[in-house]
Parts: sequence; structure tokens; C-alpha cells
Amino acid sequence: MAPSTSILADKLHEYPQQNVIDGTSDGVAAVLDDCLNKNGGVFQLLHRYAGRTFCSPGKRLRLEEKSYYPDYMGGTGLDEIWMCCTVPIVTGVIDTRTGKKPFREGEAHVLTADGQFISLQDLIAANPETVMGEKITAFAKAMFGDPTWPIVSKKFDNLNPIPDHLHWKKWEVYDINSYDNPGVSPSHYHTTAMGLYPFVTKDQFLACMKRYGQGEYNGIRHLAPHTMMKLDDGFVMPNGVLHSPTDLCTHELHVTMDEHFLAEDVTLDGRISAEAAFYACREQDYPKSKHGDWDYLVEQFDFEANQDPDFVLKNSRPAIKSEEFSDNGVDAKWIVYGELLGEQKCSILRLILEPGAKTNFKPESPAMFHTNGGSGRVGKLDVNYNQNMVLGELYSEIGFITQAALSGGGVEIENTGSEPLVLTFDFPQNAHSKTPGM
Repeated sequence: MAPSTSILADKLHEYPQQNVIDGTSDGVAAVLDDCLNKNGGVFQLLHRYAGRTFCSPGKRLRLEEKSYYPDYMGGTGLDEIWMCCTVPIVTGVIDTRTGKKPFREGEAHVLTADGQFISLQDLIAANPETVMGEKITAFAKAMFGDPTWPIVSKKFDNLNPIPDHLHWKKWEVYDINSYDNPGVSPSHYHTTAMGLYPFVTKDQFLACMKRYGQGEYNGIRHLAPHTMMKLDDGFVMPNGVLHSPTDLCTHELHVTMDEHFLAEDVTLDGRISAEAAFYACREQDYPKSKHGDWDYLVEQFDFEANQDPDFVLKNSRPAIKSEEFSDNGVDAKWIVYGELLGEQKCSILRLILEPGAKTNFKPESPAMFHTNGGSGRVGKLDVNYNQNMVLGELYSEIGFITQAALSGGGVEIENTGSEPLVLTFDFPQNAHSKTPGM
């Protein structure tokens, strides 16, 4: 590492022993080169954990029992793992050691060649086309103004359904799989509330919202159809549609931002105030002056999208075979594919390699990946699926395949273990010249 590169005073909340490199200082180009050379263009990403003050952990993130409730989080438990995110997130948690929100909470960091950490965003800013490629860089600049990874990858895992909520601009896609939910029967009854029944009138919905915080329960989910989610298939959720996600561990992708409006005032995890309901609304999406103005909220609400009788049919994504990435001993399936809101938003690919199998993986776009089972290597990065992980320890499960690796001929993936190696790849918007599944 270049000696002129400085170290930040703040630490990541999960890793108080490791230094964080100041990626805006001199020497970051040398750090990027070292990270690229270490594993042949594949970055090792850290496990970044977060808790929501209005949720309880479902304890399927594979942490050891006591790690779910760090003593510095004021009683909030860890119910999310943010695997690849380049923007600040909104949880409401305060780190009692500092009296502030956790430093860079949820933001992706890379393990450097000498065991320190640097923000993925800092490496992107140092040379965006080397990390993300020309196409993704141009898309990100056009959408965000600056180059950044345009998709967020995370998992949320809650003991109870999340409060019914909507996103004004943050569409989402889901991969609810059997690897993250061991022991769950295919005939489970874990459901997600989606939208409103077609018979719900505007006045009924307004009356429901005006009851927010006024009585025992405003009853929003009484107005919603509930859908049983099928394991190992995908689902997409457009902007503006109410949803109360199932109490299963869910792999989720969404556009690079974090915003929401909570439409439900009482859940199994407690009460939500009207002030907290609007806490994560961005000013550009929903003006602060209109917080608590229920008539205004109802006027902004998209009744057509929320009362579409074919909503589940249109937005379900049954897994389909990927001929392009299937190989001898390699099963490849698209879990999320096609278009959302009229565009190629993002996609999820799952590879299963039998013991001893190997394949050269060269997609059109860089991709983030995580390990769902087994052991092996992706390029030069050894990966291994772990149980009972200890908060603060380093585990090689999550990675990022850069454009530098793809330009060098792709990465060889090999199963070096005795069980199937299961890898899931998250692709950003417009990653494919031909949209999968179309």
C-alpha cells in the first residue's frame, strides 16, 4: 500500500479492530491495483450487518446466537446483511459507543491485500471503468450523476412480517430460497401482503390511514390480499405498491437508494409513530411539509398499481434454465429476469457446481456474488459457506467480479469440496445485451 494513504479514525461497527483506509487520500490507485491483483480481479466483500428498530431478527443470517444482539445497539438486533451497497442506509439505530448512527452502516467494503478495509465506492471512484466497465459506468453517471454501483444487494431476515410499507422510487426484486430458509416446507404458509383488494375504495383507504396511531390498529393489512411465496423462485415489486414481506429470509435487490414509507402503525414487534412512518422518505420523493397529511398521501397513492387483479401473475418469476451458463456438472438458473416497469432493471443468476466441476464464467457485466452452499473458488478467491459466524470475524463468502477480471478472459469457478457449490450472482440494470427470459 502506498505510504501516503491515510487511515480514518472511525471503524466499521462490526470490525472495531481493523483499519479503514481513507479512499479520498493519495495512494488509492495503488490500493486498487493491490486489490485487483490479490484475487485476479475478484474483490472479497465484507459481511455488513444492520438492525431495524421496528423489526426482530429471524436468526437465519447464520450468526452465532449472541452475535445477533451486539451490546452497543441499544437492544436492536441484527436482522439484515447488506452485501453490496454504495450509499448510506436508514435504520434509526444509534451506536451507544459513539452516540451516533453506526459509521458507514451497511456500506460495502473490500478486504485489501494487507488486511485493511476500503470502501467499494472509493475503489469505484478511483477507476470506475476498471471496476464496473464502460456500460455500467455510463449508466450510473446518467442516473446518479457520479459513477457508483447502481444496484443494492442485501438479505433481510425477520421473526415477524415487516410493517406494510411502500417505496416511492425504490423498486425491488426478491429471491426467497431454500438455502437461506433451511427446513421450510414447500407447503409453508409464510405470506406477503401485496397492494389492496380491488373492492377497497379511496375513502376506505383514507379512513384507514387517518386511524394511524389513533387506536388499537389502523388495519391496513386487513385491506390487502396475501400471497404465499414460492421457495427458489423470484418476484418483483414495482414502485408505489404496498407490501408487507414474509417472515422468511429474503435475498433482495433494489436500485441504489434507501427510502420507504411505513403504512402500518402496529406490528408484532410493536407500535410505529406517525413521525417514524415518514422517517425514511426522501424530500425529493415526498416533501417533509406533507408528513402526516393523510389526504395528500392518498392523492399520491397509485390505486391502479395496488389493485391490479393480475399483480401476482405479472410479477412472479418462476426459475428458468440458463443455457448460456450451464455446463458439464454446472446447473444455471435465472431466478429474477425479464423487465420491470418496462426496462431491464436487474437480474439474479444461481449456479450450482457439482463436486469437482469447474467452469469459465464470463458474463457481459461485472457482478456481485454470494455463497449459498459448499466450498470452492471464484477466480483466485477461495469461498466457503459458514455457520455460526462470529460478529467481527472475517469470512470469505461474498465477492465482486470486476471488469478487469472479465477483460482478462473471465474467472474460473471450481468446486473444490465434497458438496455442491452454490453461488448466486446479482447483475445490475442493463447488464445484458439480450434480456434474460424475454
